[in-house]
Amino acid sequence: MVGRNGGGIGSASADGYTQWKSMVPVLYDWLANHNMVWPSLSCRWGPQLEQATHKNHQRLYLSEQTDGTVPNTLIIANCEVVKPRVAAAEEIAQFKEGARSPFVKKWKTIIHPGEILLFAQVVSDL
Repeated sequence: MVGRNGGGIGSASADGYTQWKSMVPVLYDWLANHNMVWPSLSCRWGPQLEQATHKNHQRLYLSEQTDGTVPNTLIIANCEVVKPRVAAAEEIAQFKEGARSPFVKKWKTIIHPGEILLFAQVVSDL
């Protein structure tokens, strides 16, 4: 198949990605790009741990799907989420695809026997 600019499908998706990346400061108040070793099939925000003036500390749940040579994992991370209209547009636009965000810190890793496709919250009345 041929894309709009005469290139292939890969070219069209690369153009779309480039356009999205240039619009990141306009679309988002904040962006944390966190490259992982394995792809994540699901993610979910957890509870807010702490509120500060310019950022909140919040729990994040991620799954990692491996190739089977190592077990799949559930990652529990603590994130520093910058509040709206705090981060400079120049900082938001300069993320690197291969980098790990200093705002995302792995807290626990739990080995899981299969794929993790969905996170559900269990409410406790303790």
